[in-house]
Amino acid sequence: MKKVSLADISKELGVSKTLVSFVMNGRAKEKRINDEVAEKVLAKAKELGYKADYLARAMRTGKSQTIGLVMADISNTFFSKLARSIENEAAEHGYNVIFGSSDENHRKSGKLIDVFKDKRVDGLIICPTIGDITHIKKLNKERYPYVLVDRYFNEVSSNHVVVDNYNGSFKIVEDQIQMGRKRIAFVNFNVELINMTERFNGYIDALKSYGYKYDSSIVKNVSFKNIEKETYLAMKELMKITPKIDTIYFSNNRLAFLGIKYLFENNTINFKKLKLASFDNYEFMHLLQVPIKFGVQPIEELGKSAVDSIMKQINEESGGVEHVKLPLDISFLN
Repeated sequence: MKKVSLADISKELGVSKTLVSFVMNGRAKEKRINDEVAEKVLAKAKELGYKADYLARAMRTGKSQTIGLVMADISNTFFSKLARSIENEAAEHGYNVIFGSSDENHRKSGKLIDVFKDKRVDGLIICPTIGDITHIKKLNKERYPYVLVDRYFNEVSSNHVVVDNYNGSFKIVEDQIQMGRKRIAFVNFNVELINMTERFNGYIDALKSYGYKYDSSIVKNVSFKNIEKETYLAMKELMKITPKIDTIYFSNNRLAFLGIKYLFENNTINFKKLKLASFDNYEFMHLLQVPIKFGVQPIEELGKSAVDSIMKQINEESGGVEHVKLPLDISFLN
């Protein structure tokens, strides 16, 4: 079957191929093409089954109008919502987004970056994992447009958009202390990711600022690979510690979910004595009859800022390396 071309669309509508090209490339408004005409072009393209040849367009114009997005774990609602925010914002710039999940594996992340570059994407938005520093250094050397989101590396100069993990964590722990909680346990990932490190540092410094001593016995670290098994083991150990803890603070929503699940399954939660806190949340937490307080990450703003950063680089409007740090919304603490 013959592939539908821009010429086929222009012939069907009796308009120039150039006009059709402008519409299909998202430049109708820029070229002052009437909205009604643009809609007719798009409708005819859909009717004929037109599919853009992004590689050919990239060769011809130098731009593919696409962004490659590497997410750490698309199964986590934080990352899926972030991907949606980035997709929506990119569309406002006339860009499409193609994405993949690294599953917190730097080898898979590297392969995705190479695939996207082979597809001639105009820029990359990357949520890096441990080991990705080599890939980022290579992008810097190649001067390839990219921006890191949610995480970054202190050792490498890069455009990045993140949440203020340190202060967000500090305020959550401070809130527990001001409510009279004295034994605040912390469940975190035992990884070297900067966001998790900053949340841990916020936890420690909040304790110190109120004269509490750091107790390593009530801090539990689990791995991504065996997250459910290790979180359950951590919870089991925390429940046996004496003197008893009065708050468990989870560094992310996935750990909080598994921790709450363990407490319900083992009937070990005492609403009067044990309080829960989480750096971020799942929507269902609003419905739980459980004393949990949590922050809400500004996911939509993260996506918008990431796209804004990459578009500046693509359009060569960037004035240098840009660092964006957004505050955690703690007004939603339950």
